[in-house]
Amino acid sequence: MNAEVAHPRTVAAVAERLGAAGVPSARADARWLVEHVASTVGEPEGAGAALLEELTARREAREPLQLILGSTAFRHLELLCAPGVFVPRPETEVVAGAAIAAAREASAKGRDGVRVVEVGTGTGAIALSLAAEVAGVEVVAGDRDPAAVALARRNLRRVAAGEAGGPLAQGSHVEVVTSDLLDDVESGWRGTVDVLVSNPPYLPARDRVTWEPEVRDHDPEAALVGGVDGHELVDRLLLLAASWLASGGAVVIEIDERRVAAARTAAREAGLADVEVVADLTGAARAVTGRRR
Repeated sequence: MNAEVAHPRTVAAVAERLGAAGVPSARADARWLVEHVASTVGEPEGAGAALLEELTARREAREPLQLILGSTAFRHLELLCAPGVFVPRPETEVVAGAAIAAAREASAKGRDGVRVVEVGTGTGAIALSLAAEVAGVEVVAGDRDPAAVALARRNLRRVAAGEAGGPLAQGSHVEVVTSDLLDDVESGWRGTVDVLVSNPPYLPARDRVTWEPEVRDHDPEAALVGGVDGHELVDRLLLLAASWLASGGAVVIEIDERRVAAARTAAREAGLADVEVVADLTGAARAVTGRRR
């Protein structure tokens, strides 16, 4: 249902309120809210009027749209979102795409049971996209936050059941574990991982004052701030990649676009080869990639 066509006045009224509240995507968010109410309880001007008022007020208060709707689209999946767990961004779809390409390349070389590890899985977006789009992969998705682990497991069940744009590709398997970086990944995987991928915290602590309310008040700070410098965890993951990857295995890590040169240097100093930077659809540097020699 296209709310702009079915309920143009209602969409316009909600958009005006959201715009006045400083919501940057007021018109698009108004359309999503009206469509959600219409699909949930019926006409937003009738039976759904009270619900639309409640949801509009929440968005006026700058609660993220994904938390209000309870889900978000990521590549080919519709993933549940929950308070306290980092909401995946569209830009990270490029990171997932680079990891998917690396997994397919490993599979094409005849590797059986291509092994993938995602560090800091959050909702499970990257790990589940890999398992849904690449056949025969074994994925371990880790996060140190119990709330994120619980949500990723819920999303895994929905994708596996074909309820969220899945199902998993033939022969693919995902395990969601509680782990700080790779501390609790099975030690036998060390030196055998074909793809290590992560969207780690990478912002410097000083950035807090610049965050929009949707980020400042709702995303967990531990999923945003990488330390005083910001790239501390990026650097650690690049070092870990050198020992966890199989020969020729690939690492894909999302980075701060302001730290491109530093990320390249850190990857090379970790002993990785074929170091490259991947841009997102806006042209901004989004991830650093490399391979174990």
